[in-house]
Amino acid sequence: MVMKFADQVKQLRTERGWSQDELAAKVFVSRQAVSEWENGDGNPDLETVVKLANLFGVSLDELVLATPVKTA
Repeated sequence: MVMKFADQVKQLRTERGWSQDELAAKVFVSRQAVSEWENGDGNPDLETVVKLANLFGVSLDELVLATPVKTA
C-alpha cells in the first residue's frame, strides 16, 4: 500500500514524538499549515518539502512518494 504524503508526514512526526506545533516551529510554518498537510487539505511549497525531508532524515522520494528507496 502506498501512503499519501499527508499520512507520511503524520507518521514521521508522531514517530519522533513531535506535536504539530513542534513540527511547525522547526520548519517555520503555522500549526494550521501542518494540520492542513496531514488532513490532505493542502501541501507545503517545495522549499518546505526539502526542509521536511532533511528534518525527518528521509529522501524526497521517501517523503513525497512514501516508499523506501531501494539500493542496489
